[in-house]
Amino acid sequence: MAIKLHRCSGTAIKGRHPCWVAQKALDDAGIEYEMVKHSPLRPLRGDVKQLTGQKKVPLVEFEDGTFVRDSNVIAERAAAGTLQPPGETAPFS
Repeated sequence: MAIKLHRCSGTAIKGRHPCWVAQKALDDAGIEYEMVKHSPLRPLRGDVKQLTGQKKVPLVEFEDGTFVRDSNVIAERAAAGTLQPPGETAPFS
């Protein structure tokens, strides 16, 4: 199953930046993903709002159109092997 990581285009920003936290967690867990970059400025993220109803990134999008939001949740689930769409019982791998 392919997933998409929606993050800001500020990929040079590391450390505690939420988008970097989520991306690093996916990389560390060996989870393959497609990266979708959005404006680093929240007011210019109309594309994200149209997709999810909000302008915050990062978020993980699953093939079924569901999302996991919040960098800490993404990181915790990636590390635990439980990053999966809502309603699935098998861990994402």
